[in-house]
Amino acid sequence: MSEHHRIGRYRIDAPIGEGAMANVFLAHDPSIGRAVAIKALKPEYRGDTALVDRFLAEARAAGMLSHSHIVTIYDVGEADGVPYIAMEHLQGRPLDDILRDEGRMTVERVLSLGTQVADALAYAHGRGVIHRDVKPSNILICDHGRTAKLLDFGIARIEDDLDANRTQVGQVMGTPRYMSPEQAMGLSVDARSDLFSLGAVFYEMVTGKPAFPGTGLATLAIQIAQQDPAPIRGQVRECPRGLCFIIDKLLAKKPGDRFPDAARLAEALKREGEAMTQESGGARQALALRFKLPLVLGATATVALALGVGMVLDRQNATITDMALTSGASMTDFVARNTALKIADNAGLPAEQQDWLPLQAFVEEAAKDHNVRQIIIADDHGVVRAAADRALLGSRHRASVDQAAIGVDGLRFTRTVHYAGADFGQVDIVMDRGPLDAAMSRTRTLLTALSLFVVGVIALIAYLSARELSLPLRRLRTAIDEAAGGNSEFRLSHNRNDELGHLFDAFNQMADEMEARSVGGPVGDALAALRTRIAPPATSGDREAA
Repeated sequence: MSEHHRIGRYRIDAPIGEGAMANVFLAHDPSIGRAVAIKALKPEYRGDTALVDRFLAEARAAGMLSHSHIVTIYDVGEADGVPYIAMEHLQGRPLDDILRDEGRMTVERVLSLGTQVADALAYAHGRGVIHRDVKPSNILICDHGRTAKLLDFGIARIEDDLDANRTQVGQVMGTPRYMSPEQAMGLSVDARSDLFSLGAVFYEMVTGKPAFPGTGLATLAIQIAQQDPAPIRGQVRECPRGLCFIIDKLLAKKPGDRFPDAARLAEALKREGEAMTQESGGARQALALRFKLPLVLGATATVALALGVGMVLDRQNATITDMALTSGASMTDFVARNTALKIADNAGLPAEQQDWLPLQAFVEEAAKDHNVRQIIIADDHGVVRAAADRALLGSRHRASVDQAAIGVDGLRFTRTVHYAGADFGQVDIVMDRGPLDAAMSRTRTLLTALSLFVVGVIALIAYLSARELSLPLRRLRTAIDEAAGGNSEFRLSHNRNDELGHLFDAFNQMADEMEARSVGGPVGDALAALRTRIAPPATSGDREAA
């Protein structure tokens, strides 16, 4: 056939798909040197003038659309008796193939791809174009699964043409499994029909199963028109209630019970995605507020106090250490000054005339201080002449010159003995570091106890505050549950002028409207009004219980 080689100016390279009405080929456009997808009507339909017109109407409708999530139409025409459409060629996989191979998708992915398709439908509907055949095979997933492209407005019509907006019984268009009830019954359809079909697609993305599993056309028509799909949360427990609500609303049998337009649907999906992001990917918050708030505040206070106490302890330890080193250095200087004359006198005498007993007596007296662990005095040859430990007398000793340091064995201080401009020896004193460690330990214990006390007080206040907040919230929840059950003959009495008071007033105003409507409107509409009335009313005051 001619389309296997060339259609108009396009060179046909390979078949890449097949639909109910048309074959799809990968082709080359020589005029601008790019690959395109050519959709050519099948030979058996080319003699049907009405079908050809409908096929070409697809191109005219879709050609009006330029959106990042809608496949772009480049050209439409008829060459050698072959009606064709030249469109953007994309690298990706149809959604139905992905669902068949991989099963259900994560909630995050459903929300991301679903928002893109809803945006695309909102754009098309805003320009009067209804898709009429939204199904997984008409959603192409590209960019490594991150981008959705809506294609094949195969039975799209211009909404302004009222006659073309009606489908006759026996000429139902659209894929049966994803048709809306009004499509299945051959009734007039509008943009909300696409929303029902998209709801069926979302249901399958979340559960991995079709919303309406019937196999025959008659069975499917009955299921679509009269039966609700199996509840989502009975199959996928982790699916958020918000997304379940969105899908259930899309699958409402009456068009008026669905979202009013695709733009509102896109907003709802975006809000649900933001809510999941704020709750760390949708993780279930299992703790009640009265427990969660104390834990969060207590943990925050603990971290803050730990950092603060750590800084205080560092400064405190540095101060105490400086004081200990200063005190020890002063004592060492005192010993060095008081022994300088004795050492100098002995240094000028022969060894047999030297008398070190007075110096030893001085050292033994100084060593009686319980903080002193060792005192050593050596002459200029490094020979120990006096020491708290007599066993060291006469031994060789050499230490670092003039230092003050903290070691494992204690605080060590060394000084060179100067007299009359000359060096005559060295004083080496080791002091017990026990008092220093004890002072640091006491400070650490006191600050830790104070921190625990502060954290406990904060946690207690948080618990009481959360409990105080949970009580009015519980009242409001009970009232909403009653209203959802159809009971509107009560009001919330309160004497508050804060945000909770405004919320109570909003509920009372909603209950007023519900009671005024009486049996006129569904309770769900009145409940929806609550979401739009959270802002403080113009006046507030007590409302008496009915």
